[in-house]
Amino acid sequence: MKHHIDKAPLFEALTKWKDKEPISFHVPGHKNGAVFSKYWNADQLYRSLLSIDATELTGLDDLHAADGPIREAEHLTADFYGSIGSRFLVGGSTAGNLAMLMGVCSEGDLVFVQKNCHKSVLNGLRLSKARPIFLSPMVDSESQIATGLTLDSLQKAIASYPSVKAIVLTNPNYYGMTIDLKPIISYAHEHGMAVLVDEAHGAHYAREPYFPRSAIQLGADLVVQSAHKTLPAMTMGSYLHIGNELYRNAINDYLELFQSSSPSYPIMGSLDLARHYLSSQSEEQLEEILREINKFRKQLKDLSGITVIEKNGPAYDRLDPLKITVQVRGMSGYELAAQLEEEGIFVELADPLNVLLACPLAYLPGQFEKTRNVFEQLSNRLNHTITDTTLLPVTWMEEDITFPAYSFKELDTMNKKEMNFVKTAGAIAARAIIPYPPGIPIVMPGERISVAKIRMLEIVIKGGGHVQGIKENMIEIAIEEE
Repeated sequence: MKHHIDKAPLFEALTKWKDKEPISFHVPGHKNGAVFSKYWNADQLYRSLLSIDATELTGLDDLHAADGPIREAEHLTADFYGSIGSRFLVGGSTAGNLAMLMGVCSEGDLVFVQKNCHKSVLNGLRLSKARPIFLSPMVDSESQIATGLTLDSLQKAIASYPSVKAIVLTNPNYYGMTIDLKPIISYAHEHGMAVLVDEAHGAHYAREPYFPRSAIQLGADLVVQSAHKTLPAMTMGSYLHIGNELYRNAINDYLELFQSSSPSYPIMGSLDLARHYLSSQSEEQLEEILREINKFRKQLKDLSGITVIEKNGPAYDRLDPLKITVQVRGMSGYELAAQLEEEGIFVELADPLNVLLACPLAYLPGQFEKTRNVFEQLSNRLNHTITDTTLLPVTWMEEDITFPAYSFKELDTMNKKEMNFVKTAGAIAARAIIPYPPGIPIVMPGERISVAKIRMLEIVIKGGGHVQGIKENMIEIAIEEE
């Protein structure tokens, strides 16, 4: 592993270029940071970053035809993660999910899709015109959070739909709940399916045993990771790992289509450094990080009225130690998040029951201590006679296997109208309805809207959650011919 630690070729190339103090007669227009707004001292804030915000100059390579430091950085990434090829993504995991779906699926292909997928998976299906068959995941009873598929659910689905082209899995889920994908990947391959995995929240999964194993190490054909979610990379920085040579050319073609022809060098440089950072963490450093996180987790758990979600049921196999899901008695997740924000603590997301704390892959002195003190203050103010039952969301994944009533292609030809969402039971959703974060649709495009899903949306909206696809309580539905 030493060569991973000793090199960050793209970042090194950017640094050497910057140190030449080059005169810019090229894009971008800020001219290496010399020209920038001084509003609120913005020029001072941005200056160091703009000094490496370069373009495809001599020695800095080209993402779409890499043969220099970008290529070397991607090779180091592939070697570290165990793929046959890895690509840098500057458009987030969204770009990777779109490329995966387009690179594998054609119009009319049947595709199994884990129902708690990200909205970008739906967009990839829409572009490819593949036909999704949604498979409902397990649900953790304490947190009411959807987790992952079971092998049994896949076996039943294949028995009903034996000609499926691919399966799209989401693992871990947003909350770090991870299932063992090995038997699912193996069974899917036995039945001729490509296995695509949205592993957005598992970019750190290359360091076993401290974290679960990555899907690329378990035999998946294509895996997307959001480096910026758990590694020290800039926002939108992600990886796409190729595990099957069959798809390499198609993936490269579609990444050229979906990614900018002027990719961000600071983002790409941070991807190079994120791989370097993860690979260079010693066993002692990783043990210290996890020891401090577990200490913080226990401190929260010991507070009266505070529940910390732990592995205690069959809905998932392992919990990512970087994720801490917390409930406070008598408060919705949205209320808890608002209380924490008043104290300057911003959580990753809130849902009707929980807040999610995404911990750093580092020990930052003072961060856990302050947060623990705020939770202790909340605990001391709680009215412990209040019960939580009214906060529990309904289960909206009613059936194990669901096939939308209308395909994306059919939806495009149908007339649409707006309707108050509370009156839409039985109507056809024209587009996905998505609480964001986490970006997991409650209502899928082309499916018939159920009373349970309306109720779930009511809970989210009443609690103060942000929902994409709803404006002033109105959603768009497709009109069926009589």
